[in-house]
Amino acid sequence: MNTSEKYRRSIGETSEKHGIVELNSTQQEIVKLLLENNQLSAAKLAEKIGVASRNIESNIKKLKELGILIRHGSPKNGYWEVIDCGKKNNEDTE
Repeated sequence: MNTSEKYRRSIGETSEKHGIVELNSTQQEIVKLLLENNQLSAAKLAEKIGVASRNIESNIKKLKELGILIRHGSPKNGYWEVIDCGKKNNEDTE
């Protein structure tokens, strides 16, 4: 599966009624960039997206709460895992 296909699947449709997560544009960009390079720091993400690192940190916190992002390892040597929201939503409805 190529990166753009993983990105499209991870974003999903937007509808709270059906348990599908709605992401803002910054969150979508974070997911996209982490699919390309799962070792980016909040500072690097902020630089690439053009927003404050505090903004990135709060959006990452929200993505972690939603179960979209999981951090593996230490802050310096770890990496991010992006969960396929499409699969997650399908499992929730079954």
